[in-house]
Amino acid sequence: MALPYTKSEAKAWAKKNFKGLEAPIFPSYSPDLNELDEDGIRWDVNHIIANGMMSIMIAPEASAMTREERKRFVAIVNDEAKGRVITSVGALLDTVEENIEIMRVHEETGGTMAMLGHPIMYDPESPEELYRNYKYMADSTDLALNFYPGRLRMKRFHPSGWPMEILPMIADIPNVTAMKFAGSTPLVQTVQAFRMIGDRVLVSDPMPDMWFITMPQYGQQWAGAGPFYMSQTPEDQRSVRLFNLLYEGKIDEAYEEYWDSVRRTRGITGGAAHGMDSYLETGMVSPVVTKYGHWCLGGNGGLMRQPARRLYDFTREGIKAGIRAMGFTPRENEEEFFVGRCNYAKGYRLKRY
Repeated sequence: MALPYTKSEAKAWAKKNFKGLEAPIFPSYSPDLNELDEDGIRWDVNHIIANGMMSIMIAPEASAMTREERKRFVAIVNDEAKGRVITSVGALLDTVEENIEIMRVHEETGGTMAMLGHPIMYDPESPEELYRNYKYMADSTDLALNFYPGRLRMKRFHPSGWPMEILPMIADIPNVTAMKFAGSTPLVQTVQAFRMIGDRVLVSDPMPDMWFITMPQYGQQWAGAGPFYMSQTPEDQRSVRLFNLLYEGKIDEAYEEYWDSVRRTRGITGGAAHGMDSYLETGMVSPVVTKYGHWCLGGNGGLMRQPARRLYDFTREGIKAGIRAMGFTPRENEEEFFVGRCNYAKGYRLKRY
């Protein structure tokens, strides 16, 4: 499927079109976890769109899947989105070759962008090699790329864990259009990136606290990929509203929106819900926690294949308490979450012994 830009036009296309919030989508499975749940995946695509997201970031690296399942997951999301929103794919797989393959499948099935990072087990000998490796992957695709440095923690090259001196070289790659920091990245590093390459690529910090600096002072125009559907509903799009107020320069109204509602989400989207593990230090995501929060507010839910974080009862109660504190009513049928909302509607139930 043809992209809406050429490789040389990618940066200008992103500047014009990549504005707003991006949310991730994680796979859903059959109750026995043996198969992908296509209906559940399509449900989440539509629920994310209804939440006002401008982009969906497909996360095939977040769960144990075969290569064919990852390709099918990408194809299902792209088929259901059908141009209604931008779709990106997380090219964060085990090898360079798998990253290239998943970007090819994404483009062929209608995808528009890729969040490209290095394989998490990659061990470069120098910053220059790190750049060459990234350029090799970037040159293999025509997709607009969102550069993601969050997979590697190479403090031997720089105290931040990333050799900042090669950022301008990466930003000059024709189809590198954006850069995403992981949540909880130090503000100093985010500001340094804006100052170094913000005139060439769309730098983003996903954390609402940071937007009060990065948007009015540095012109941040998108944020994500983040689980914004854990802090709002399609009928009450609080994170979208906050972002739009800041984008429009309505700072005083943004303060009111933040203190009224968004701050209350920290207990369910931060360390308490995710087991106090630092993604920056471990490289591990907690999609089952995100899926639970999403289910509470209308998503499909469903468990993830191992290895996966345990979803303890006290974690679930904490998430629900945070949602109630925001003034929302979370879903209560826990069995529906465990088998997945769409499967539950078809009559599936947990096995009892």
